[in-house]
Amino acid sequence: MQRNNMLANFQIKDFIETNNISDTFIKSFRSLLEQNTCEDLDISHKNISIETRNLDFELLNGDAIAFKSQIDQDGNIIGYYRLVFALDGTLIDDFFVIY
Repeated sequence: MQRNNMLANFQIKDFIETNNISDTFIKSFRSLLEQNTCEDLDISHKNISIETRNLDFELLNGDAIAFKSQIDQDGNIIGYYRLVFALDGTLIDDFFVIY
């Protein structure tokens, strides 16, 4: 986890555990892959993965927090997957970005 805002690491860890952020990341990512074609996602194949044990995070305007994981395909980082949550743990939005 990378600290890049004013929240303490223990607060971020608590937020992640309390709101099952890792599970939400995995479920949301799987759903995205299932509901879209490779062409829709601008990828060559769906054998891609994310890492949920070391998420980057950013506090957004004091009322939301974003978590980001790199997308790996065949050992290469090809983009990132980002989820934005309200501070109450509600998922607000997701971003699938391919470089």
